[in-house]
Amino acid sequence: MRNKLNQLLITFSLLILFIGLIALISASAVIGEQRYGDVYYFVKRQLFQGVLIGLIAAWVFSRIDYHFWKKYALAILILNIALLLLCFVPAFQSSGVTASRSINIGFINFQPSELLKISYILFLATLLSSFSVKKRKKLGGFPFICFLISLFVIGYIIIQQPATGSLVVLALSSLMVYLTAGLSIFQFLFFGLVGTLVLGFIIKVTPYRWQRITSFLSPQQDPLGQGYHIIQSLLGIGSGGLLGIGFGRSIQKFNYLPESHTDAIFSIIAEEFGFVGSLIIIILFLILISIGFKIAKRAPDEFGKFLAVGLICNIGFQAFINIGAMCQIFPITGIPLPFISYGSSSLIINLVSIGLLSNIAKQT
Repeated sequence: MRNKLNQLLITFSLLILFIGLIALISASAVIGEQRYGDVYYFVKRQLFQGVLIGLIAAWVFSRIDYHFWKKYALAILILNIALLLLCFVPAFQSSGVTASRSINIGFINFQPSELLKISYILFLATLLSSFSVKKRKKLGGFPFICFLISLFVIGYIIIQQPATGSLVVLALSSLMVYLTAGLSIFQFLFFGLVGTLVLGFIIKVTPYRWQRITSFLSPQQDPLGQGYHIIQSLLGIGSGGLLGIGFGRSIQKFNYLPESHTDAIFSIIAEEFGFVGSLIIIILFLILISIGFKIAKRAPDEFGKFLAVGLICNIGFQAFINIGAMCQIFPITGIPLPFISYGSSSLIINLVSIGLLSNIAKQT
């Protein structure tokens, strides 16, 4: 069973990755030609900076016993927080940017918030597996207090970047890990109440975030402004019909749909491959998520179980928040579609997550 789960995990991950590269060829062609004079510019960058590095990293992590990372979990998280803070240091920012999600170190440019999807889950799995279920269920217990404080500190830094979408995914995945560890009803209600109040306050006091909510609820009120993105996304999805208008024939990618090769790539897929193509993408993600949960269920210890749940939830929440935002189910958050959207930082982290899941699967 363990070999079968591992094979299925790798097979479906690579299948989604392959589909993503095919979709990127079409979605990025126009913007690549306009900006760089090369229709394959973004595809080539995705291959060499994302896929190649990501697959090598995934293979390395799949070969290292996942227990090895447990003793370094806190150090890795502290290092990640330090990298987050570098986003506010001018020497590590892109020129002309006062605050950024990315840092530049030499020729390397990456988003530290993406790394949190592994480092914080690793820390949380280590923390929770070190205490009994009884202690984990105490509302004022050390594990729960430590969980809240650490998430608050990280959340405050991420909000300043700003990267609200990354924080939402991390918070939801962390909550799922704690639910697996035995979250009590009082802890759940407390976390839900505090989280809702904090998120509501952040949205209300930040004009552009509040505008995103209002444009999500009624995009037609500002069709050429805040509502433009979601309207163009829905036009692309609706234009696809049942089978789509054909590969490479998207109209929305001709500067109608913003970020057609990154956050909005699902709309291009829906336009070119229709409802059937969109449904296949969703089914593939559902299968991948179910495989991840089976790996978690059969993990040899609590640390492996919590780690697997957090990693696969990161991928799952990213996928369905992205797809939901393009379909006007959620507000647009800037979350990429895993394995499919253009972006090396996100792709490498997702492939590393698959590598870690693969190692857990080998030990079930």
